Amino acid sequence: MPILGIDVVPGGGFAYVVLENNVVVERGVTDVRNLVNLFKKYRCEVLAVDSVSELFQHGRLLIKALGRLPYVVNVVEVTRGMELKSTEDLVREYFGVEKGRLDPLETAFYLAMLAQRGVGTPVKLFEEETVILIHRRISTTPGGMSRNRYMRNVTHRIKALMAKIEARLKEAKLDYDLFVKEESGEVSSAKFVVYANREVVRRYVKPMRSIDVAVSIFSLPAKRGEEAHTLRYLIIGVDPGVVTGLAILTLDGEVLDTVARRSFSRGDLVRYVQQWGVPVLVATDVGEAPEYVKRLAAMVGAALYTPGRDLSTEEKAQIVERTGWRVKTTHERDALAAAYRAYLEYKPKFERIEKEFGAILKPEQMAYAKALVIRGYSIAQAVSEALKRKERGETRVVYITVEKPCSSEDEKLSSLVKALQYENQQLQREVEELRRENAALRRAMEDEKWKDVKYREMQMRIEQLLRTLGEKEAEINSLKKTFVEVLMDRERYRVVHKTELSECRGGEYAGTICKNFESLDEAVARKSLGVPLKEVVKLDLGEFYVVDMDKVAELVAEIKRRLDERKGVDLKKIVEEYRRGLV
Repeated sequence: MPILGIDVVPGGGFAYVVLENNVVVERGVTDVRNLVNLFKKYRCEVLAVDSVSELFQHGRLLIKALGRLPYVVNVVEVTRGMELKSTEDLVREYFGVEKGRLDPLETAFYLAMLAQRGVGTPVKLFEEETVILIHRRISTTPGGMSRNRYMRNVTHRIKALMAKIEARLKEAKLDYDLFVKEESGEVSSAKFVVYANREVVRRYVKPMRSIDVAVSIFSLPAKRGEEAHTLRYLIIGVDPGVVTGLAILTLDGEVLDTVARRSFSRGDLVRYVQQWGVPVLVATDVGEAPEYVKRLAAMVGAALYTPGRDLSTEEKAQIVERTGWRVKTTHERDALAAAYRAYLEYKPKFERIEKEFGAILKPEQMAYAKALVIRGYSIAQAVSEALKRKERGETRVVYITVEKPCSSEDEKLSSLVKALQYENQQLQREVEELRRENAALRRAMEDEKWKDVKYREMQMRIEQLLRTLGEKEAEINSLKKTFVEVLMDRERYRVVHKTELSECRGGEYAGTICKNFESLDEAVARKSLGVPLKEVVKLDLGEFYVVDMDKVAELVAEIKRRLDERKGVDLKKIVEEYRRGLV
């Protein structure tokens, strides 16, 4: 586990040493920005310092940056133990090294070494609260005529993210407050204050940044409010909203303070109230308590008071006037009216306890008895419990514990286990989605291959058709030339209908066109002066044929010549045979 030890360098900057397994991985002097990069580079989970006050004084930017890391850094104040000791004394005690004054780099090294040995006290650097801020990243001021459209688009994006994150938090059963900021009727930002560790929250909600909207997740530095000077029980009135009003009263009806703040989270409110005492009753001025007030009462373990109906403005003004307290805002007025109305509700029981048992109860016991009455005890039960405390010799009042999510190690581990289980489920879903996407891509790839084969087939078909088309075009051009030739020499060519063709058997007159003769030899063999159609046709027009009459005459002459040759040969043969017979 890497440990980062740091010490402030005079004149600004920090000396640092990164230690892992007793080995110095890196050391040097740098600024805050590079220190943050070291946490990201080595994932240092422990920051060792010699003074937290010094860290808050010189390292505000570092603390802010640590609050935005995806994991929690444990800060150890090495010099604080059972008693406060200097770094030089600790080095002498644990390492036997005598040093009058350590330089910053030496201090950083020994702080890391001591922290690795478990020396020092863990410091609460952040509250157990995480802020999820949804905000716009673009300015709509120079938008001109399009400004309203820009604002609507940003509002839509923020609302969509807000609904998605809220659903995730509810699914994880994490306690939270939600504050929405509006400008000109449009939502400009939304802030969730989640009452859980940042590392847990980031397992359910991830940071995001787009062109127009961003989601940031961070922890705010721990606020060190003043402790209560006296142990006393309080009634608080709350008026929740974008601006939350708060009023603090004692159980005697004395107004201690009123305040109104924007985006006042329950954690901040509780820390503010704790400087006055412990709240045992949370009051509101409406008949149906808002969710914020219900959660606040459960968070501090206090009873919840609501009037039978919503208080009117006139009633609240009269109640506030009765207290004699000057309020600055309507939010403070509403909160004070709620708290004082709750006090008036319990006042008769308080007066009865004071009247009947004031002589036997000490002030601390009296306050404890009143607190028990608020929590639902009868007067007799409350006084009995207060007297038992006296019998046991208990003289001081114990705080009612403030219930905070993840307040103990067991709760932290339980929350972390739940978060890990949820993250595991999310990752399983992502794996299934990736598997489906992979299968879809494989199918798409096969389809592309098939399409590629079909494409090649189509290309070959196109090339074949183009060749055929070329041949047909050449044939058409040839026919065009023939047709022109026919038109130019009408005496040579004659159009013949298919009915004018003959089925030749032999002995036909010269110039007969025979449709059944395949060759000139067949005409000669049958002793016909008819000519084969295929030898003399120039154009085949379906039912009509264009016949080359010069070719017909030429073929007829050829047939006659061949027939004459055949006749001459036969006479000679007959004469020879005759002569041999005579002999």
